[in-house]
Amino acid sequence: MKLAIFDIDGTLTKTNDVDTQCFVKAFALDGIEDINTNWASYGHTTDSGITLQIFQEFLGRVPQESELSRLQHRFVDLLQEQYTADNILFAEVPGATVMLRRLRETEDWAIALATGGWSASACMKLDSAKLDVGQLPIASADDGISREDIVKTAISRAKALYAESDFEKIVCIGDGIWDVLTAVQLQLDFVGVASGEQKIILQDAGVEQIIEDFVNFDDFLQALNTASIPKPKKLLEIEKRSLPPSYFEALYGTDPDPWKFETSEYEAKKYTATIAALPKRYKSAFEIGGSIGVLTEKLASLCDSLLSIDVSKLAQEKAIQRCQHLKQVRFQIMRLPEQYPEEMFDLVLVSEVGYYWCWSDLQKAKQCILEHLEPGGHLLLVHWTEYARDYPLNGDQVHDSFMELTPNKLRHLKSQREEQYRLDLFERV
Repeated sequence: MKLAIFDIDGTLTKTNDVDTQCFVKAFALDGIEDINTNWASYGHTTDSGITLQIFQEFLGRVPQESELSRLQHRFVDLLQEQYTADNILFAEVPGATVMLRRLRETEDWAIALATGGWSASACMKLDSAKLDVGQLPIASADDGISREDIVKTAISRAKALYAESDFEKIVCIGDGIWDVLTAVQLQLDFVGVASGEQKIILQDAGVEQIIEDFVNFDDFLQALNTASIPKPKKLLEIEKRSLPPSYFEALYGTDPDPWKFETSEYEAKKYTATIAALPKRYKSAFEIGGSIGVLTEKLASLCDSLLSIDVSKLAQEKAIQRCQHLKQVRFQIMRLPEQYPEEMFDLVLVSEVGYYWCWSDLQKAKQCILEHLEPGGHLLLVHWTEYARDYPLNGDQVHDSFMELTPNKLRHLKSQREEQYRLDLFERV
């Protein structure tokens, strides 16, 4: 059996505009105005992820449960008011009702729903559009802040409902660039639902099967059966902005160790390789993106002085506590490349942070690093090399960019490539 996973807003229902209008107004009624409505610029394009980031940006904290509940209820109330005033705003994408019925009648396709919206608002929109989703498995922003987790939950619930240990083919159907990025991250086939300018955006993102609506069921079924995974090289050109501090504060606000630095076998092996790559002791070291301080603590054993910076106050609080016995370690909240320490270093460590910069910010950061790295000083880069939906760049792009500085400004001393990460050591000329 094969599985078709549908997004809701813009895919099954024509509710993108009214959703944005009511979402913004729900925040405004709580005193948070002029929020950024370029949803693709958020770290996680889900109601839960966007809300966490907005609270961090405007209030410097994560929302309380009571605040989340009030916001969700207000959002649904506003949607209901709009439906009462003009129910055309909640129309189905043409052919959606018939398509769902006919697809359910097929023997080889199962159906699930995965939405970046909250469950209550998603169900309200489905009901308003008169879409009968019956007992179909659904996952929403109530199940996680990332679209990847939401889709994984939808797959898990579909397996349980349809009594399948696995599906021979899984296809995501969506209209937004974030839907495409999620499919790439999970390595799932994808069908786009778009026309006009949005169709061009999806095509540029590497989507091969795109339909305008579901009016022609046979065309849609053919698209499902021939769908493929979008091509990541095109996708990496889409997100241009560096990830903001609020993205990281939102993550640490919900999980004190979101990347499992303390427990991951991958991290432990990488840390061992990182320390082993450093050939000497350093007088003045600079760690960019120290997070909760797991690597900081290990690095300190090789340094007379170590400055560790991060953009997340929540993460750095844990790092300070972890390294309080290390008198040679200093901590500072700092965002590169807008800020940079006014001192020279004989070691700069950039570990798992370079891909958070957009291309232009990476170039600025490179210049700052060079200007503050002593002649003969070392620069160590260590980065995960697989594709990540949220990140403006990938690990190879970061390392290859620094390789361009050789041999005139940097001397390449060491290169190590493992299955999931890459390590490069340079010396300032």
